Amino acid sequence: MTIVLTRAIAAIVLALVPFASLAQEFPSKPVRFVVPYAAGGSGDLLARLLGNKLSALWGQEVFVDNKPGAGGLIGTEFAARSDPDGYTLYLATDGPLTIAATLNKHVPYDWKRDLAPISMIAVGYQVLIVDPKLPVRNLREFVELVRQKPGALNFASIGVGSAPHLAAELFKSVANVDITHVPYRGSSAQAITALIAGDVGMFMVGTSTAVPHIQSGTLRALAVTSPKRVDSLPDIPTFAEAGLPGVDVSLWFAVLVPSATPPAIVKKLNADIVRAVADPDYRKALEIRGFEAQSSSPEQLAAFMDKDYVKFRNLIQKLKLQVD
Repeated sequence: MTIVLTRAIAAIVLALVPFASLAQEFPSKPVRFVVPYAAGGSGDLLARLLGNKLSALWGQEVFVDNKPGAGGLIGTEFAARSDPDGYTLYLATDGPLTIAATLNKHVPYDWKRDLAPISMIAVGYQVLIVDPKLPVRNLREFVELVRQKPGALNFASIGVGSAPHLAAELFKSVANVDITHVPYRGSSAQAITALIAGDVGMFMVGTSTAVPHIQSGTLRALAVTSPKRVDSLPDIPTFAEAGLPGVDVSLWFAVLVPSATPPAIVKKLNADIVRAVADPDYRKALEIRGFEAQSSSPEQLAAFMDKDYVKFRNLIQKLKLQVD
C-alpha cells in the first residue's frame, strides 16, 4: 500500500512540474491585452496604465489591442477564442459580459464558461449631469421638475443597454420619474454635446469623462453613484446624501483570460496584477481620473461578477429591454 501511495504521489508531482516550470518561464514573449473598445476611452487608458506596469515587471512588452464593435462583443469573442496560454489578457467590463448575457439575444460566447477571472483592477462611478440652463441646483429640485413635466424631459445614453442607460433607468425607477430615453451611438462625446446644446436634459456618465465639463461650468453635476464622495468631485453629494439611496452603480474593470489557461499561469497573473495595482504611481494615476485602484483574487472577482449579473438581469427584465 505504501509503495502504491508513493507512486501515486510521485505521479501527481511529475504532472505538476510542467505547469510550475511554465509559470516560472512566463512570460517569455510579448503579451496581448485585448480591449473591446476604441482607443482613447477609459478602458483603453486603464489597460495602457496597467500594461506599462506589467511590462516593467516582466521585462516583456504588453501591447494593447483595441477591437471595438457591437458594444464590446467583437473584442470579447476574440479574447474568449484566443489560445489559453496566458499571452492574451482581456479587459473586462459589465457591458459585454454581465449585461449582454441578458440584454442580447445572440451572444457568441458564454462569459462564465469561456473566460476565467484573474483580478479586478479599477472601480469608477457615474455622475448625473444636467443642462445648466435648467432651473435646478440639486437632485431634489431636478426630481421635482421632472415630476411636474412627466415625459417632457429627455436623457441621453450611448446606446440601449449601455452602462449610462441602465444607470439612468435605475435612477428613474428609484425616483419614480418619467423621463424619455434618447440613445446616441458611439462615445460619450455625442451625448455630452447634445446635453450642452440643450437637446437633452440629463446624462449619467463616468466621473472621469464628466469632470472637465463640470469644472468648466458647461455642465452641472447633481449626484454620484458612489458609496462615498469621489476625490475628483468632492463637492458633489452621493445619491444617498442627496436623499435618493439605491442608485449605487459602479463602473468596474477587470482582467480575464481564456478559461483553459493553466492554473499556474492564472496564479502568477493574479499575483503580478495585484502587485501592479498596488503600485503608488498606478493608484495616483487612477485617482486623478476619478477611479479607485482595486484588486482581488479570482474567486472574489467571480463572486462579484455573479452578483453584478443578477442585479442587471433583474433590472433588464423589469424594463423589458432587448437587443437583437
